[in-house]
Amino acid sequence: MPRIFDKAKLKTDCANCDAVCCAAVRLPYAHYPKPPRTPCRHLDETLCHCTVFNELEQRGYDICRGFDCHGAGLAVAQLFREMGRSWNTHPESATVQFHTFSIVYFTIVKYLHPDRAIELDVPEKVIEDLKPFTEAALDLLAENADPFGTLDKS
Repeated sequence: MPRIFDKAKLKTDCANCDAVCCAAVRLPYAHYPKPPRTPCRHLDETLCHCTVFNELEQRGYDICRGFDCHGAGLAVAQLFREMGRSWNTHPESATVQFHTFSIVYFTIVKYLHPDRAIELDVPEKVIEDLKPFTEAALDLLAENADPFGTLDKS
């Protein structure tokens, strides 16, 4: 059955996420060119929150506040928590979780904005290998963004 997402229900929920975007995404700032799949230097990895959140604009991090993962971060965090393997408690799982987030985020952005130019920086082989994770995360996201209420799980 194809997944259908209610755009209004695809919400970022940083308070219940594991700050996956703060580690998974690349920051293209000249003053801080953070590579993908590397935790931001301003991230408190234990508490999973930004230590400079109230100063983002003053520090020149305008992308951070405006970033909308459309719920991809929460779905991926939930999936990995259910497996007992969150990136911040099990660093050996970090790369898999970050790649999974990137693939799920890319999939959602292409669903919402099919004409938007967006680049997925995950190798094709990795995308194929992680398909069970990405499919499970997309299923979790679909459960929360079902336009018809609650999906029939029978």
